[in-house]
Amino acid sequence: MISKETYDKSQEYKSVGLSILKATEKLGVSYNTTYKWWHKTYEEFTSFQKEHEFVLDNYRQFVVEQLKLCPQINNTLVLRRLKETFPDFEIPNATFFRYMKKLREQTGLEKPPRRGAIRDGVDPGYEGQVDFGQYVMKSMYGNNIRVYFFCMVLSYSRMKFAHFSTEPFNAVKTVKAHRFAFRYFGGRPQMMVYDQDKIMVVSENMGDVIFVKEFEDFIRETGFSVYLCKGYDPQTKGRVEKVVDVVKHDFLDGRIYCGIDQLNNACLEWLDSAGNGRIHSYTKKIPRDMFRDEFRKLIKVYEKRNTDVLVTTPHNSVNEYLDNYYKLPEETLPNDERVRVEKYDNTLLVYHALTNDLLYRYGEDTARKYLRHSNYKTYLKRALEIKEEQIYG
Repeated sequence: MISKETYDKSQEYKSVGLSILKATEKLGVSYNTTYKWWHKTYEEFTSFQKEHEFVLDNYRQFVVEQLKLCPQINNTLVLRRLKETFPDFEIPNATFFRYMKKLREQTGLEKPPRRGAIRDGVDPGYEGQVDFGQYVMKSMYGNNIRVYFFCMVLSYSRMKFAHFSTEPFNAVKTVKAHRFAFRYFGGRPQMMVYDQDKIMVVSENMGDVIFVKEFEDFIRETGFSVYLCKGYDPQTKGRVEKVVDVVKHDFLDGRIYCGIDQLNNACLEWLDSAGNGRIHSYTKKIPRDMFRDEFRKLIKVYEKRNTDVLVTTPHNSVNEYLDNYYKLPEETLPNDERVRVEKYDNTLLVYHALTNDLLYRYGEDTARKYLRHSNYKTYLKRALEIKEEQIYG
């Protein structure tokens, strides 16, 4: 497959009388490729091109999931994973890469450029950074106690969070710390920046990113994008590396260890006062004040409990959940398709059971959109009457 520009050029050479061999040399493609399209009309070329790009739409959900998980992933790696997952995938590489370019532009999941300097103009709610540290404290008995800590900072406001542990962080502890941080901030940014730490990343080579399973599951559940950088990279994640230093020397220096719970409580008090309440040396502003603008841009994170999950098949687009009946909008779901209903705090989310697409959201302010038991009986009776009329006339 050749690009539209190459096809147009080949037809131009043909119109001025060049031979296929001469045109091949000028186009920089193989003789067979030039010959294949030499006698094709423009309609035949565009029809073939559209047909193959349409086929790629069948794989759109898979590709978007890969891009959401890691926007910096190479298109070549996405193609390789497509072929591994779908053995019958047979699309010309040029068509695939052209499709990927359009898809990234449409979804906004474009590959972030490698940054050579710290950016000043990070938008509110766009980026957060994570790093880890450790410190040796003295207990009240004079013993040395090594503590490990997790740090997160919001890049726009410089709003900080830290969480301590007596054991090194693994994937499970890291996920738990993320949940604490998102709860503290009241939401999450669109993208998180990490280094290639073995806690979260099994390997990263030329864009081939493999996350630790627990962390990958958390990313998929929560929905943020990931940007990976090299270890100690002040140009990319200097904000959080500065936070690690501040936690060590502004909070931990001279502090006596009296237990991990007491340390975490003291850290929250410090964050609410000096940690996020003093003028930042670079922005010359108070993080807590800037956070007022950023908070509105953060994305709400719903914490799921297994007891709040139900998989069911709606009847006439109506779901039953905890003795209430919730009506989905018309044409939201094809007949006999299964949905997954999840409860997060006071919000009810309805997903397609197979694709994980969010179909509808019910909150406290949308209570009028569901049907109570008595109303549903009337609704169902009328729906069955209409069904019979359609069948029997």
